[in-house]
Amino acid sequence: MIYRIHQLKLPLDHKSDDIKKAALAFLGLKENDIEKTEVFKRSVDARNREDVFYIYAVDVYCKRKPLKKFKPNEAGPADVFRYKLPERGCKALNDPPVIIGFGPAGLFAAYILSLAGFKPIVLERGKRAEERQKDIDDFLSGKPLNPDSNVLFGEGGAGTFSDGKLNTLIKDRDGKGRFVLKTFVDFGADEDILYDSKPHIGTDKLSVIVKNMREKLISLGADIRFNSRFNDFKTDNDRLCDISYSASDGSKESVNTELAILATGHSARDVFKLLNDKKMHMSAKAFAIGVRAIHPQELISKNQYGDFYRKLPAASYKLTAGLENGRSVYSFCMCPGGYVVNSSSEEGMLVVNGMSCSARDGAYANAAIIVNVTPEDFEKEGFGKTPLSGVEFQRKYERKAYEIGRGKIPVQNLKAFSEKRECNETEAENSVKNAGLMIKGGVTPADLNSCLPEFVCESLVEGFKIFDRKIKGFGDGSTILAGIESRTSSPVRINRDENMFSSVKGLIPCGEGAGYAGGIMSAALDGIKTAERIIKEYYPAY
Repeated sequence: MIYRIHQLKLPLDHKSDDIKKAALAFLGLKENDIEKTEVFKRSVDARNREDVFYIYAVDVYCKRKPLKKFKPNEAGPADVFRYKLPERGCKALNDPPVIIGFGPAGLFAAYILSLAGFKPIVLERGKRAEERQKDIDDFLSGKPLNPDSNVLFGEGGAGTFSDGKLNTLIKDRDGKGRFVLKTFVDFGADEDILYDSKPHIGTDKLSVIVKNMREKLISLGADIRFNSRFNDFKTDNDRLCDISYSASDGSKESVNTELAILATGHSARDVFKLLNDKKMHMSAKAFAIGVRAIHPQELISKNQYGDFYRKLPAASYKLTAGLENGRSVYSFCMCPGGYVVNSSSEEGMLVVNGMSCSARDGAYANAAIIVNVTPEDFEKEGFGKTPLSGVEFQRKYERKAYEIGRGKIPVQNLKAFSEKRECNETEAENSVKNAGLMIKGGVTPADLNSCLPEFVCESLVEGFKIFDRKIKGFGDGSTILAGIESRTSSPVRINRDENMFSSVKGLIPCGEGAGYAGGIMSAALDGIKTAERIIKEYYPAY
C-alpha cells in the first residue's frame, strides 16, 4: 500500500536522509516496515519571512498499514498512475503518419507513435539543436536573421530557448504529466523536475535532451527531416492524401499520407496563411502583449524569502491584477537569474522573450508584463474580423519595435515610460549599462510607448503600481523595460471536431500553435493526445 504524506515540514538545510526519517516518524513506522519512499512534490513555504522552510509531499511504499489515524489533509492512501500506451486499433494505415513541427507537441506525438511502432515522418522547418544554436548565436552577435532557424524555429521549438519551464494547470488524472516529466529525466533532465512545484529544465540542458530524444526516435524507426518547410497539402474527397514541403536543397517534395499532426507552433505565420487561403475553419484568438521587465535577482529573492534568500535557489514570482479599464495585466514566463533574448522570426520585425539556464544564476530576473488583447481590439486597429487579424496586429507592433530600435532591442526605464518621454542622457546610459548581463542581442534606448497600443501602455503603468505593492521595488522608476513581448500564445485557433480532425479529415491541429496548449507541458500533453487518437483507431500496415 502507498501512503502519501501531504505536508511534511523540513528546514532549508536538511539532508536527503532527513526526508525518509521524517516520513517514518510521521507514520509511526520503522525502516523495515517500508519498501521505499519517493518525493512526490516539494515547495518552499515563505509566508512567514522569519521562518522559511520546505514542504514535502512524500509517497511511502508500506509493507503494513500505519497504526496512526490521520486527517485526509495530512496523509492517506495514494493512487500512483503509470502511463500506458493505448491498444492499437484495427483499421489499417497504409502510409506513415506525418508530424509537421518538432516542438514539444510534435516531439511527444512522434515519441508516442514511435513507441507504438508507427514510425512517423517528422517535417521540421528548422535545424537540429546543435546547428540551431549556432544560428542563434550568430544572430545575437549581429549577423542576419535566419527565418527558419532562430529562437522560435528549429528542433525543440520555442520552448527550448525559454527556460524550459514545465508548469501546467492540467490535472494529471491518467499519469501523462508524470510520464512527460519522467521522459525528460530519462533523456537527461535532473530528477528534481519530478517533484519541484515549479519545475524547469533550463535552456542549456533542454537542447541536449531534445537531441537525445531525436536519436531515440531514429532508433525506433522515425524518419526526421530537418530543413523541411511544410508548404501545402492535397485532399481527395475532403480527406488528406498528400503533404508537400520544401527540402533542404530547395527541391519540392511530397509525402503520401492520410494522417498528419499539425504542430507548427504559435509563430508559423506562413502556415496560418496557407490554412486560411485553403478555407480551413479557424478563428482569431485573444492573447496578450507588453514588455519584459528586468530587475536585480537579489531584489526578487529578498522580497520572496527575506533573509533566507541566500539558502535558496533564485526566486520567481507570479503577478496579476484586474484594472478599472476592464483589462488584465499579469506576469508571464518569469525567468529567474535569466536573460531577455531577441526572438525575432521575421525580417523587419522584432520580438523578445526570456530564457534561463538550468542554474538560474544570472544577476537579473525578467518576466513578461503583459496586457490582454482581443479580436475586438484587432478590429478597432483596422484588421477586420478575419482569422488572421491577430497575426496582423502582432506584426504592426513588432514592425514598430524594429523601426524604433533600428533592429536592436529597444529598452527604457520605467520612469520615462510612465511619463511617455524619451530617456534623458543619464537614463539612456543606465538603461544599457549592464545590458550584457540582462539581455542577449543588441540594445538601444527608445520610447516603448511608440511601439505598443496606447491602452496597453496605460494598463502597464497601472499594473506596475499595483505590483510594487506586492513586491517592494518592482515598480521603481529605474526598472528596465525591453520590448516588445507579443508571442505569448497563438493568435489563432484551428478548429478540430470530436475526432480531433480539422475541417480537413485526417489533418489534426495540435499544440500551442493550433490554440490547444500554452507552454511545454500542455503542448507535450496535447501531442500525446493526438498520437493516442491515431493509435486507438489504426495499426501500421506499411
